[in-house]
Amino acid sequence: MPLIEAEEQEEDSSSLSNDKLESNSHHCLCYVPLGIALLVLAGAAAATWYFLDYRPWHLEPSILQFYCGSLQVLNRWYSPDLGQVESRAFWLESAKLQNTLKELIRATELGRYYNSSTVYAFGEGALTFFFWFTLQIPESQQKEITAERVNTVLHQELSTSFNSSGSLSYQTEYRVNPDSLVLLESSVKDIAVLKSTLGCYRYSYVQEDDILRLEGPDYLASSCLWHLRGPKGYMIKLHLEWTLPDCRDRLAMYDAAGPLEKHLITSIYGCSRQEPIVEILSSGPVMSIVWKKAMYSYFDPFILSAQAVPLKACEVNITLREDLELQGKIGTPHYPSYYSPNTQCTWHMMVPSLDYGVTLWFDAYALSRQKHDLPCTQGQWIIQNRRLCGLRTLQAYAERIPVLSSADITIAFTSQISLTGPGVQATYSLYNQSDPCPGEFLCLVNGLCVPACDGIKDCPNGLDERNCVCPAKFQCHEDSTCIEFSRVCNQQLDCVNGSDEEQCSEGVPCGPFTYRCEDGTCLKKPNPLCDSIADCKDLSDEKRCDCGMQAPLSRIVGSLNSVEGEWPWQASLQVRGRHICGGTLIADRWVVSAAHCFQDERLASPSIWTVYLGKYFQNATSHTEVSFKVIRLFLHPYYEEDSHDYDVALLQLDHPVIISPLIQPICLPAPSHFFEPGLHCWITGWGALKEGGHISNILQKVDVQLIQQNICSEAYHYMITPRMLCAGYYKGKKDACQGDSGGPLACKEPSGRWFLAGLVSWGMGCARPNNYGVYTRITQVLGWIKQTMS
Repeated sequence: MPLIEAEEQEEDSSSLSNDKLESNSHHCLCYVPLGIALLVLAGAAAATWYFLDYRPWHLEPSILQFYCGSLQVLNRWYSPDLGQVESRAFWLESAKLQNTLKELIRATELGRYYNSSTVYAFGEGALTFFFWFTLQIPESQQKEITAERVNTVLHQELSTSFNSSGSLSYQTEYRVNPDSLVLLESSVKDIAVLKSTLGCYRYSYVQEDDILRLEGPDYLASSCLWHLRGPKGYMIKLHLEWTLPDCRDRLAMYDAAGPLEKHLITSIYGCSRQEPIVEILSSGPVMSIVWKKAMYSYFDPFILSAQAVPLKACEVNITLREDLELQGKIGTPHYPSYYSPNTQCTWHMMVPSLDYGVTLWFDAYALSRQKHDLPCTQGQWIIQNRRLCGLRTLQAYAERIPVLSSADITIAFTSQISLTGPGVQATYSLYNQSDPCPGEFLCLVNGLCVPACDGIKDCPNGLDERNCVCPAKFQCHEDSTCIEFSRVCNQQLDCVNGSDEEQCSEGVPCGPFTYRCEDGTCLKKPNPLCDSIADCKDLSDEKRCDCGMQAPLSRIVGSLNSVEGEWPWQASLQVRGRHICGGTLIADRWVVSAAHCFQDERLASPSIWTVYLGKYFQNATSHTEVSFKVIRLFLHPYYEEDSHDYDVALLQLDHPVIISPLIQPICLPAPSHFFEPGLHCWITGWGALKEGGHISNILQKVDVQLIQQNICSEAYHYMITPRMLCAGYYKGKKDACQGDSGGPLACKEPSGRWFLAGLVSWGMGCARPNNYGVYTRITQVLGWIKQTMS
């Protein structure tokens, strides 16, 4: 009975359970259409999102935009640990601030484009952190998402959240100064350079009135970056000094906190002989320097130091006095430092009357017109509303500014791009507008006054030698007959009425062929310097004449071998006992030679050179010879390796020469000294006796004839410049050769003194027909020689 009851109860229970299941199933079936509807809606929404949102942004081509910048955190302070990239403090703080930067970008409309970011450095004072980030922008929106818009959006977000509460880290943990945001557009190349330096990253704060010596590069790294900051209102001046004569290291300086190509100030590759010391300015209190290691570089080839210098106002008022002499200089701030990327200078000049114009005299810098739609890459000049662009050259240049209706002149200089160069300076003077070049020719190409009708085309267009009645000769006043200058003031009447012998003992107007005495008066007599006759009233033509005299020796006529002591100014320039070039003694501690002897980097250091004077044999030591070390070596700043223009160098000896009949200097000519074509002069040296041969053991000599400039220019297809002089013979046979380079071309005056006319420079082969020897013309480089020696 209990069993039957239990079974019945089970059946009743089972029946109730089935009823419930049927009821639940019925209810579930009621929700199926609703679920299907929801799925359809969700699918439609997903499809809409895919086609209208995801597909355009993520499937269309996109562009990566890179930005570098900095922000200041007001409630954190810089500590030395944060300047060490490898420290725990640096990594903790940089990770937190990187997350802050990420939150900041994602809180704006830029969030959908966010790709990546990095905090790579910290700065002094209230904590400044330096960062870069990347946005991935669809091509269709590239024009809308500009650097200006990115900057505006982030600044607005920071400004809005600065005084408001929120859950993001830049609203709670960090108080970020909105006005401190600096944001610069960058590139993938900039980020790659930056990443390559993070293993050798050097941050330094440069105090005012302090010169900070920067720690040298880590040679375990291939690249290093120095990040410099200074106080507000200051610029960073970087002092770079090369310490090795030869290297291939690369240094690049940037007007930003990182290596941004658009903010490159300058880039220097390899140790520079031309600029052994360089000073570079930033536009504000931030600069970065990137060093790239050269192969086989194990020693610091440079010394770096930095200082903060105040920003200089560059607006000056100048009143010129009524005087044709040089009156002063204008230049970029902190000259000769490189001018800064934001340089803006204005000079207001007042001339004494409308009779005068102003001349700006530049050295290795010229001005030229440029299209207005093109920026001036080496400085823009606005002179009396005329736009001119600066250009570095290897020549002198003068800009002449006429004064027409007003005595006021305004000159403005602006650096239009971040890339800069050596500081610019010009000397200013007045010129008479009715006669800008008294006694000379005004070359409109470069603004210079040059001699007219002297047989040398000093003006690039050759106009100074056109329409000449007596080129390089004296013109008789009575009938315009032309006679050689050697026949002027020689006490013989060569002109019909004797005009060639007039005013020979009195002052005459100065010109290209007149000798200028120290008191400013000029003489008509040709080449009066050191002729044993006092022609100047102040006797200046006979001062400093202890030069150019040969010892009384027995000479063998017609022999190529010289006699020992015959050429007492001849020098042999040697490296480790090997003769390289010739030279000429011109003062007790100075030898002049050719610049091309030193153009090889291995021969650039003065310490490797030994100068021998009184030498006769190369393979033996003579009792008359003495040797000197070289303490300084100067190459002409305009020397051009390809053309050999301005091929002259000066060597300063370590101690003075004791002058004797067998060792003494040659005489330097006056600027007006005229070496007449056809004159026979002598070249000396230990050069090869034939083309391709070995150098001679005995000092050789050979006579050559001076050649007219136009004849030589034609022979060399117009490659001859005014700084060159030709000598030799049309048939060849007599010439300088390898090993004679830098040696003297000496000419003897009637007084018996020898004058230096030229230096052995270049030529086509040795003694070839119609290929004359080419020499550096001493009268054209005399100013540089005397300035350097003084």
